[in-house]
Amino acid sequence: MDPRGRVALVTGAGRRVGHAIALALGGAGANVAVHFNTAREAANETVSAIRKAGSGAELFQADLRDDAALDGLIPAVISRFGRLEILINSASVFRDIPLFETTRAEWDENFAVNVRAPFLLSQAMARSLDGKPGKIINLNDWKNARPKRFAYGVSKSALSGLTRSMALALAPNIQVNEVALGAILLPPGSPPGYEHVLARRTPAKRMGTLEEIAGTMLWLIQNDYVTGETVRVDGGQHLSRV
Repeated sequence: MDPRGRVALVTGAGRRVGHAIALALGGAGANVAVHFNTAREAANETVSAIRKAGSGAELFQADLRDDAALDGLIPAVISRFGRLEILINSASVFRDIPLFETTRAEWDENFAVNVRAPFLLSQAMARSLDGKPGKIINLNDWKNARPKRFAYGVSKSALSGLTRSMALALAPNIQVNEVALGAILLPPGSPPGYEHVLARRTPAKRMGTLEEIAGTMLWLIQNDYVTGETVRVDGGQHLSRV
């Protein structure tokens, strides 16, 4: 699929990786629906940057934990752009909460944002395409067994299962893949010098770049024969299991 002239929705596009992906899609000629929940100012900056690059961009607010907001997001994008062909599920809940501190509310929130939202958005987009070509890419983590982030890790494992099941269910017209990220950006609140710690743990001996993530996304959009795959962009971290 050539992204030029296509319509793409990127969830969590105001910040960090979602922001970089939205900019890359705009740079490749796609019209981008920039989703945010609370980061309106940052999302507005994403929209402005895409428009300056010569592509269309619009802002869409939705709390992905809320059923009404979630159900209205895809129809709102289609109402504005006329269609939707590319979905990037980037928004995520990510907190350091171990097993015995994980509450029901924390568990439910992780699954609502990290699994249920990608499922319902993918379902709605696929239904709207009605057999026409489409692309779905889910953002995942290189390591899902995370005792310090218990609900997050389990929900990201579930996202991998969703990716593979969706790929089978939506074949052959819609390709569904996931990109598993390694050390790309520092977690919020990281101590000074932590990037050097992460680099030492990575076989590549450096952190990855946002450009490398965006390039992987564009490659998956342009390749129509890859589906149900987990593409790891982690500098080899999954090999060392550190």
